Amino acid sequence: MDLFYPIKKQRVKYLLIDLMLLALSVLFALVITSLTVDNERFILNSCHVFGIIPLTYIIPLYIFQVYRINWEFSIINDFYLLFTAQFIGYVLSSCIGILRPTQHPHILYLLTFFFSTFMLIYYRALIRELAHRKKLRSRLTDIPYVSKSRKDKKIIIIGAGEAGRIILAELNKTGLGRNVQGFVDDDKLKIGTLFNGKKVFSSVNEANDIIRRFDIDEVIIAMPSVRITRVNSIAAMIKSHYPNLQIKILPNIMKTFETTLTPELRDIDISELIERDEADIDISLIESYFYEKTVLVTGAGGSIGSEICRQLLRFNIKKLIALGRGEHSIYTLMNTLRDVAAFVDRKPEIVYRIVDVKDYNLLAQVFKEYKPDIVFHAAAHKHVPLMEYNEIEAFQNNVLGTRNTIDLSTDNAVGDFVLISTDKAVRPVNVMGATKRLAELITAYYHRERGLKTSIVRFGNVIGSRGSVIPLFKEQIEKGGPVTVTHPDIKRYFMSIPEASLLVINAVAFAEGGEIFALDMGEQYKIIDIARNLIKLYGLIPERDIPIAITGLRAGEKLYEELFYDAEKLQKTDNEKIFVLKNDGTDYHKEALEAIISDKDFNIINYNPASLRKLLKEIIADYDFNNQG
Repeated sequence: MDLFYPIKKQRVKYLLIDLMLLALSVLFALVITSLTVDNERFILNSCHVFGIIPLTYIIPLYIFQVYRINWEFSIINDFYLLFTAQFIGYVLSSCIGILRPTQHPHILYLLTFFFSTFMLIYYRALIRELAHRKKLRSRLTDIPYVSKSRKDKKIIIIGAGEAGRIILAELNKTGLGRNVQGFVDDDKLKIGTLFNGKKVFSSVNEANDIIRRFDIDEVIIAMPSVRITRVNSIAAMIKSHYPNLQIKILPNIMKTFETTLTPELRDIDISELIERDEADIDISLIESYFYEKTVLVTGAGGSIGSEICRQLLRFNIKKLIALGRGEHSIYTLMNTLRDVAAFVDRKPEIVYRIVDVKDYNLLAQVFKEYKPDIVFHAAAHKHVPLMEYNEIEAFQNNVLGTRNTIDLSTDNAVGDFVLISTDKAVRPVNVMGATKRLAELITAYYHRERGLKTSIVRFGNVIGSRGSVIPLFKEQIEKGGPVTVTHPDIKRYFMSIPEASLLVINAVAFAEGGEIFALDMGEQYKIIDIARNLIKLYGLIPERDIPIAITGLRAGEKLYEELFYDAEKLQKTDNEKIFVLKNDGTDYHKEALEAIISDKDFNIINYNPASLRKLLKEIIADYDFNNQG
């Protein structure tokens, strides 16, 4: 530690203010002390202490580096340091008073310490608070749960714990803390007490009474550590009485981002109906792996691609190339990433390119210009029934688009190529699954035969993705029903988009080359049960208020999904939610596969739907397009 250092010009103001406040503290102490001393000229005879005492405080403040601290961004440890320096100043001034016989009682030095400590700490805390409020006010529209329309809303927070404290603190910083009427919590010892200045009214089961009494407009459930079933039951209880009341939750996934500026609240939705433990992510491993890397994401405008882009901004990458073929989706992504970048300390360069992965020449220009280190290939058609009637496009996009991307990755010395795959690639019974399985085989081939470091990440349905059943259910409920389910026994895996994207990113850091990573999707859920729970979440009763209609399995639809083949060996990784699959490579026709890979002029138009299915069957032995479930 440097004992002698220059005080920067912008921080000289702190030293001058300290001198003024120390002198003022001495004056206050002298005035109070004079009331106990029988000497009318006590204050006049004590003028010399205005020079001695402030000096005994300034020296420790200087030695303890207090004048190097930027108080606009100070932390609690900075205030501990300030207090320690103040205490040493008090000891020094007291020692001088003892060594130099004067008419000053010790109370003078003690009062000076109390007054000066209060004023020096208080004005620095005020500087920090005002700076933080100004900064947050400038970003007000960027914070997910704060908007101008909420200024007059009355809010209660369910959960008087650490999460509730954080939410209240963030609302206070933006001036919305006054909207919070109080808390409810199941801890009997908290009920009736003040929690961060707000009353804890009652238990959670009595929340509806509090909502009615205070005419509440919005409920925030700040209970990230409780089971999803409990959150679901709380939301259903409230919605049954107040169906139009806005409910927001602090999701469990927030623990992954301990460095995030603000916790992200979102509307309660279907992800709260799925009871699964969110993944623990090795943030330090990801940060070190992606540090200063240039990352290309295809399909960047899609559900998974856009979330991968959003998450990557947090890991100190050098450059992000967000590539997609849809103008509107990339425009939406631009707005999303701009908002996310506002909370990132080290902002990477972001490039947006409108390119179709089927266009080899245009794609080649992107690779040549930006030379990515890592490629996430998320571009794919995923809608099963639609692809059953658009076989040519499914093959072009899912197979030839993958071939183009991985071929250019090889030619441009990409360090990691990651294919985002699906559970429907396992024992496929539909065109979408078969084309994704073929994309997996091409990816594995490039690792074995051409030395490209590849990995495949396979997972099931993500909640809220485009074309998924959940948005359809919501739309049907809001129209009054019926909610349509294809089969009463149909089951699916479910995972949130943020969790799936983070696990994909985490898996890449484990990759050595050639692996198929399967994400632990938990248990499969009956779609009809999810439909019923979603109806209840709207405060309605299934079958009575909203009918459920069974429509029959659609083309290419399975009753249940699988994540791996029997021939594949499941191995654990350091993350309990990520598994590695080792394939023996005997389930495909190598020569037919190589013909597609080597023929750059492969003309898919020469195939009709039947012949294309035969080609897929020729390469993928277990593709069963006659089996519909």
